Amino acid sequence: MLTFGTIIKQNAQKYADKPAVIFGDTTRTYRELNLRANRLANAFIVSGYKKGDKVAVMMKNHAAYAEIMSALAKIGVIIVPINYRLVGAEIEYIVHHSDSRAIIMTEEYADEINALLPSLTRLDTVLVIGATKLPHMLDYEEFLNAASDTEPEADVDESDPFYIGYTSGTTGKPKGVVISHRSRILTGMVAAYEYKIDESDVHLVAGPIYHAAPWIFMVMQLLVGGTIVIHEMFRAGQVLADIERHGITNAFLAPTMYNFLVNVKEEVKNSYDLSSMRVLISAGSPLPTKTKDDVLTFFPGVDLHEFYGSTESAITLNIKPTDIRRKDRCVGKPFPLVECLVLNDDKDPVAQGEIGELYFKAPYLLNEYYKNPEATTMSFYEGYFTVGDMAIQDEEGFYYIVDRKKDMLISGGVNIYPREIEEVLYTHPKILDAAVIGVPDPVWGESVKAIVVPREGAQLTQEEVIGYCEGKIAGYKKPKSVDFLAELPRNPSGKILKTVLRDQYWQDQQMKI
Repeated sequence: MLTFGTIIKQNAQKYADKPAVIFGDTTRTYRELNLRANRLANAFIVSGYKKGDKVAVMMKNHAAYAEIMSALAKIGVIIVPINYRLVGAEIEYIVHHSDSRAIIMTEEYADEINALLPSLTRLDTVLVIGATKLPHMLDYEEFLNAASDTEPEADVDESDPFYIGYTSGTTGKPKGVVISHRSRILTGMVAAYEYKIDESDVHLVAGPIYHAAPWIFMVMQLLVGGTIVIHEMFRAGQVLADIERHGITNAFLAPTMYNFLVNVKEEVKNSYDLSSMRVLISAGSPLPTKTKDDVLTFFPGVDLHEFYGSTESAITLNIKPTDIRRKDRCVGKPFPLVECLVLNDDKDPVAQGEIGELYFKAPYLLNEYYKNPEATTMSFYEGYFTVGDMAIQDEEGFYYIVDRKKDMLISGGVNIYPREIEEVLYTHPKILDAAVIGVPDPVWGESVKAIVVPREGAQLTQEEVIGYCEGKIAGYKKPKSVDFLAELPRNPSGKILKTVLRDQYWQDQQMKI
């Protein structure tokens, strides 16, 4: 059965005393991981949880993430990972929309969640990892340890949902992407094949686990019986130290992380033995040519891959080490079991070399957008799925993404949707009109810029606009800079011409996003 709980149960027998998870000074073997997962699963069963219930998780990377994934997978309870940088109403929306009955968090988010509890009436179980004396909150370890470590009894099918990942939509409201066990287990199996990963490998988890890619690669490494080393957050120095300390052999990192890594001081780099690293994987935004060269210089002999994908589709295209230097700005060829089409507005295939919308079919696709059948229907065409990205295919069959989902920008590998930010700006009493775009950033790839039209007679400053967003949206979504115009450019139908706004900032760049 292709379920994550089954994999963990089997590997507890096959690799019983082998380290499965390393997090700081904590090491858990496959046997220990499975027993703790069983206790947590049984604790939820005793609390009345059943297949199909949802449990939200809000924390930075932590050893507990692996056992939560394993435990809930065993009993068919659906995990709802929440971006730990969200605030207030953003968290409230996801917990409400997902119909979550419980939430598990680390202690640093206890006050944030406690303030929301009066409106989160559906929650009947609130677990805290760490210390808290807040009412209505239970200690995670006490909850777990009070239950049996026997294998829980549950009927979980591979087509059942594994988790619901929330990804912001162009309307500004996050969409819940329902991912099945089969989807993610197959993704992990094929990723292990594509990237040549097996039980001898040690994988670094440095990107936030609530994101699709770190989640996929965690599943991949645990699936084949290797070891994962989890970092709470990405820190370049810690990455280098742990490559030597644990003999890390493979990692997924976003381009921004690679940029920080290759720019550490030479004496810092030279103080560590990095020879164990053999496979590096990148995605989230295009890997600049210079960064590719720097990575391959920094880790001589490493296999560097870059893939294109999404929460909805997992890995869609992948460019391999043999082609990554000769195919500039390319995202490669279809990942195994993926079929791609490039279609025009009439849904007809475009000629080779022409731009069209990228559609793909694969066993890794989402089940649906949760409680959003319209969005689900609009994203499929005759069994093929699209996220709205425009692509081109060359004469060798390689694909290039030439434009992105309408208006979306990517900063540090994180998708940011301007509409959500614009809706906050429009509530400012001095703002008449607003547009948010991505502008070049040497560190993050893109940064958020707001272009604002003040109301007649109003005086506004950049600091005032940025400060207004504080607490209303997550910090990474706040504008990093603000420009002021008398009016925004629009087409005859009144639509803001964001391409016109972007052009002045991107005209001298190597690549225009």
